[in-house]
Amino acid sequence: MIYKSRYLDIALIIIFFYSIFFVIHKFLGGKVPFWDFHIIYCASNTFFSGNIPYGLEAHGECLHPNITLTANFLPSTYEILKYFGSLNILVANFIWILLEIISIFLLFIVLKKIFKFEYQLRNILLILFSFGSTIFMSFISGNISVILYGLLALGINFLYKKLFNFYYLIVLFVSLFKFYYLAFFILPFYILGWKSLKNIIAYLFLFFVIQYSFYLKNPDLTIAFFEVIQGNIEGNLPIRFQTGTGLYSIIEKMPWVFTGINDFEKSFFPLEINFLIWFVVSFTITLTTFFCLNSEKIRKSKKHFLFCISFGVLIINLIFPRLVVYDLILTVPILFYLLNQINFTKLGINEFKSRFFIIFLFLVIFDHHFPFFISISFLSLFIYSELYKKNVFTS
Repeated sequence: MIYKSRYLDIALIIIFFYSIFFVIHKFLGGKVPFWDFHIIYCASNTFFSGNIPYGLEAHGECLHPNITLTANFLPSTYEILKYFGSLNILVANFIWILLEIISIFLLFIVLKKIFKFEYQLRNILLILFSFGSTIFMSFISGNISVILYGLLALGINFLYKKLFNFYYLIVLFVSLFKFYYLAFFILPFYILGWKSLKNIIAYLFLFFVIQYSFYLKNPDLTIAFFEVIQGNIEGNLPIRFQTGTGLYSIIEKMPWVFTGINDFEKSFFPLEINFLIWFVVSFTITLTTFFCLNSEKIRKSKKHFLFCISFGVLIINLIFPRLVVYDLILTVPILFYLLNQINFTKLGINEFKSRFFIIFLFLVIFDHHFPFFISISFLSLFIYSELYKKNVFTS
């Protein structure tokens, strides 16, 4: 990783201390540490007690009054975590933090082994505190994505070793918590091509069989889940309207912005139109990227595997219905990897200044839309480079 600038060091130090101050300030103001863990624990505890875990008032005194989050995971999540909710909350919190730490270590181990990441303190801090301290804040929140992305990092290591079935099983498992993580089946498709579809379809079928079995076991739980994700709770907007970005979210929101309306409670287009636009755009860009990655030059390149992983993750960012800070845990180091692969001289731009200016932006721009913009920019540059034979990413 190219990173030698006293100005960037100063910016990194400022962002580091600002992030620490921000967290302490929030805690002193009543914010609860590991707030996302609390809703997961209390929902699991509620389900363990035989009650439906969805709803603003479902958890009684278990949930801290300063936490106003709503349980919104798949029924399979609570089936898996049911007995976790039976533990004492302090014990459960300790186990959760330990799992988060292990997951962060897994991430950096895989970065070192596959992406040749250099274990320098500034590089580690750069990964942890870029894009509004994405990984650091994800850890402090106790969001389950930290643990799930640790598993996905382990899965990428299995891909690297060509142990594809282990990767499929990991994606299947993490998707039982967040169904849109099924998008990670794109990575073996990019690496192996069409011959991977047979296994991918088989695991997708298995996922739906598992979900259907949970529905048969407890249909009321599944029905309550669909009520929650549609925002059918008094005083709550659908989750996708509250925060985050992503292609689907943009399709829902942007027409309102163009009309000058910033406060809205429904999508501009009907659900069917939103889905059709999202599907056509996602399918087109996904396949275009696939064909670019399978060009003869890239296929024969030593970078083929890393390019498939990197641009595959950017595609996954594109098709996630709601891209939030917790979904950037893999994206952040990948953006640094890709930044170091760009040959700026072929674009007629000063390579040294451009690279450090972009890293500076990674540190100082906190807006949650910015990482999505960067991901799409890198992806667009790659597609442009390959379609027009510019070889920006390959020498």
